[in-house]
Amino acid sequence: MPVSHRPDLSGDWVLNREACTLSPGASAVRSATLRIEHHDPVIRCSARFVFDDTNAFEFTTERTASEADATPAADGSARWDGDGLVFTDFMGEAPDLVTMTWRYEAASDGRRLRAVERMRGGGRDQDNVWAFDRAPV
Repeated sequence: MPVSHRPDLSGDWVLNREACTLSPGASAVRSATLRIEHHDPVIRCSARFVFDDTNAFEFTTERTASEADATPAADGSARWDGDGLVFTDFMGEAPDLVTMTWRYEAASDGRRLRAVERMRGGGRDQDNVWAFDRAPV
């Protein structure tokens, strides 16, 4: 897909918990925010997932998205798959290696961001569909 036809995923996004389909491993998340800075081919993603008043998980990643299936770097990669942006990250080492894949897609005319997560390895296998609404400006 030519660069000019890709969706711009930039923005601040707020979790719509009711619109998510979460596995037991992710169902404890109560709220989340996501910020994407999309300057093709570089995409920066920062997130904060809140479990309760004292526990949260935060991450920031920056990747250069490839046009096709490229050999992933040791820590991960990003690539376009049609209108979806796929991030793959690796954590740990064999035999406890965890592979986490996120596919981000714009939905509802850009008002919603759908993030399909697949985690495999380390006894933490799970599949989740996260829904984020564009934060009010």
